[in-house]
Amino acid sequence: MDIELAQIRPKLGDVDYNLEKHLEIIQTSSADCIIFPELSLTGYVLRDLVYEVFKEAEKAVTKIVDNSKCAIFGTIKEVRPGILRNSAVISIEGSYDYIYKFYLPTYGLFEERRYFQPGDPLSDVKIFKYKGINIGVVICEDAWHPEPIEALALKGADAVFIPASSPMRRLEENLLIENNWESLIKAHSLMYGIWTAFVNAVGSQEEEYFWGGSMVSSPQGTIKVKAKKFEEDRIFTKIDLEEVRKARFFSSFRDHNRDFHRLLSNL
Repeated sequence: MDIELAQIRPKLGDVDYNLEKHLEIIQTSSADCIIFPELSLTGYVLRDLVYEVFKEAEKAVTKIVDNSKCAIFGTIKEVRPGILRNSAVISIEGSYDYIYKFYLPTYGLFEERRYFQPGDPLSDVKIFKYKGINIGVVICEDAWHPEPIEALALKGADAVFIPASSPMRRLEENLLIENNWESLIKAHSLMYGIWTAFVNAVGSQEEEYFWGGSMVSSPQGTIKVKAKKFEEDRIFTKIDLEEVRKARFFSSFRDHNRDFHRLLSNL
């Protein structure tokens, strides 16, 4: 399966502009599936603006679904009246479903718990199949915890896509956060024998700057493709099941000692 990582610069709160950007990329892409950043339809640093844009974003979802073969993009879902979740839509051949963020960062610039309800791991860990590939999706912060991607791998995911909005702390050529993300996606690939793709936003929103640098790790922990930093970019790669197979011949990723989770639940 050929995928495209669409590293875009969402305009904060401008759903119409962001929708047109999505449709323009979908209409000009040769990939089987396109992945966009976290909250790509709305922008990330919304704060109270979230209450003004979520309905407009929900309407935009169907326009992308109707015009795409396979697309994964970020939006806001009202799951019950007044209850919102930071979400990713996975759209495949006219059908779609929502992925919810489990770990909501609330430190430093992040204030997600003020606005969103977390997903429920018992009902919201989902696998989708397209072009013979089992696909899983986690949203940004969820990749900084081991359980969501481990659960997807054990449920059968061959590739995990990570829509993200990762800001940088200071402008410099060698970013610590870039090195951290590269280490993180390589580690997930190596531990679970999966393709791991990180798709970041780029550009400024309020006082924050998103640095781009989207990238894909093979199941062997090799970075196959990497986007430019500090500007919009579109990068392509192929998800090859043979590399998943080779990695898992020499892996014990299926082993899971539940006693560690019993211990952790009591700490």
